[in-house]
Amino acid sequence: MQPSRSLTAAASLAAVALVAAACGAGSPAGTPAITPGVGAAPRDVNIVMRDYGYVPPVVDLVPGETVTLHVINGGLEIHEAVLGSLEAQLAWESAEAATIDHPPGPTPVVPQPEGFDGVRVVVGSGQRQDVTWVVPPDATAAASGWFVGCHIPGHWQKGMVVPVRFVGPGGVPLGTPAVLPSSSPAG
Repeated sequence: MQPSRSLTAAASLAAVALVAAACGAGSPAGTPAITPGVGAAPRDVNIVMRDYGYVPPVVDLVPGETVTLHVINGGLEIHEAVLGSLEAQLAWESAEAATIDHPPGPTPVVPQPEGFDGVRVVVGSGQRQDVTWVVPPDATAAASGWFVGCHIPGHWQKGMVVPVRFVGPGGVPLGTPAVLPSSSPAG
């Protein structure tokens, strides 16, 4: 026994309508409510590195909160997550430029740029590093915004950078997210 064409067409139309209704049921959620971390109970923030990008595409932080960064390298190369202002990112880029032609072996030690108030986490391929850190309370004062960037030679140029969005305790953005200048690697 074979169903009629009109019954098959009606069933197909109903299935398409159901899928369309499910897809339009709501828009993607914004920043979820955030309970800022404190010293005794830091908030967990996951940052996954790949060759050559980060997940999530925007990192939400509350100024003054304590976070435990879980930095995971899912890429095949060593990567780092430097959290700081654009000026700090450019200082790290300059500092690490000296390692471009280093011989095989461990990555050379790079001194922290003067005045750096962010955090730097270097993670080997397939590894995870956890770092507890207090987000500077005045971080929103950086006119150029804050970013997460990798300055292993060549990685910044390949676009390995994402913005930090500062939010209030309820997840409400405290301003517009940082945007890389058009002359930057990802802009």
